[in-house]
Amino acid sequence: MVALCICALAFAPGETAAQKKSDAEQITYVFKRGDTLSSLANKYLRKWSDYVAVQRLNRIADPHNMPVGTSLRIPVSLLKYRPSEARLSAFRGNVSIASGGQNRAPVAGMNIGEGSDIRTAARSFMTLQLEDGSQVSLPSNSQVRITRLRHILLTDSIDYELAVDKGRIRSKVAPLDKKADRYRVRTPVAVSAVRGTDYRTRVDDVSGTAFSETVEGEVVVAAGESLNGATLVAIPAGTGAAATASGALAKAELLPPPELLDPAKVQSEAELLFAVEPGPSAVGYRIIVASDAGFVDIVAEAQVSGTQLALPTLPNGRYFAKLTALAADGFEGMPATYSFKRQLSTLGGSADAGDFGYRFKWFGEGEGERFYRLQILKDSKTSVPIIDEAGLSTDTVTLSDLADGEYYWRVGVIQFSSDPEDPEAIEKWTEFEKLTVAN
Repeated sequence: MVALCICALAFAPGETAAQKKSDAEQITYVFKRGDTLSSLANKYLRKWSDYVAVQRLNRIADPHNMPVGTSLRIPVSLLKYRPSEARLSAFRGNVSIASGGQNRAPVAGMNIGEGSDIRTAARSFMTLQLEDGSQVSLPSNSQVRITRLRHILLTDSIDYELAVDKGRIRSKVAPLDKKADRYRVRTPVAVSAVRGTDYRTRVDDVSGTAFSETVEGEVVVAAGESLNGATLVAIPAGTGAAATASGALAKAELLPPPELLDPAKVQSEAELLFAVEPGPSAVGYRIIVASDAGFVDIVAEAQVSGTQLALPTLPNGRYFAKLTALAADGFEGMPATYSFKRQLSTLGGSADAGDFGYRFKWFGEGEGERFYRLQILKDSKTSVPIIDEAGLSTDTVTLSDLADGEYYWRVGVIQFSSDPEDPEAIEKWTEFEKLTVAN
């Protein structure tokens, strides 16, 4: 599997700089029987007259007498192409898509072409599916431009390029089977080119450092504006590279996947809570939640400096969580993926004295049938309950004959799922509350 090249570059984040770098690239064509420079130009060059530039570049004395097997260098910018498109697989929240000076409302399944500017706001996500099957995911607060999305006719190859101006993206690139296939991701200070791998690209908002982290496959990294003559450094899965505007390049081992405590826990509270086993070198953790195992439909994410991750409420259902550890040097670690069930079931209670005795009341949220159970214990939380009423469908019980003394009470609920395909019930209890009766 050929993988990634990252070259630290000194260009501004504007499209013109990125396009100039792309246009300087070349492909090599080997002459076949019957080829002439003129016929190739007529069929594969955007302008027939550009054959003169190709002749000059290759120092061809007689364009009408080209031996079979002659290698011909052709700038990619001169070649004809068929426009390719990306499909919007899924999105959540506030996603902005601009193309040709016009804003387009995002719609699942819509096609997005070259020249589009894509932005995600806070708590917003989107995933693109490219024509070759590659997948690009944008989390919150990210900005990406599609600078190349083409199918080159001469080589029957793809030519994809994305420019990350802000935030981060995940690229899951389908294996490229043709030598001329190209998939690149540019940042203000780095460019990456891959041939089938799973990696992340991020631009730090403060320092401008561009991070690339390899999850699958392998990466080769070179500092400077070109790979020609540069020292290549291998970045296999589990390692990363950071490029700065000065051209400095740092390599690091990625932190191992974090371990989720109680992974079988049903997320039943209003806020989803995940506890992570502390890692010795981690300064924080990130969690991404999706409705599918491929993380196409991302629904939530959070980043913390501690080991407790909280997410806003989500609809009931089955979800997938991807957790990573964050290192002090800015690198994000290797991911660990878990599945979990979300079934909202909250419970609270209160007790007060009224005209007719002591009233115990409970409340909570959750879909499906709910049956309550009230327990009251005398003197100690460990004693045998003097009252243990189960199967209650009301939310209040009043007791008029409690003698003086100290009591401990709690209420429980059994909630049956409203989903016939997932009928599992949830049982939970409130903490014991102390009640002192003095008539």
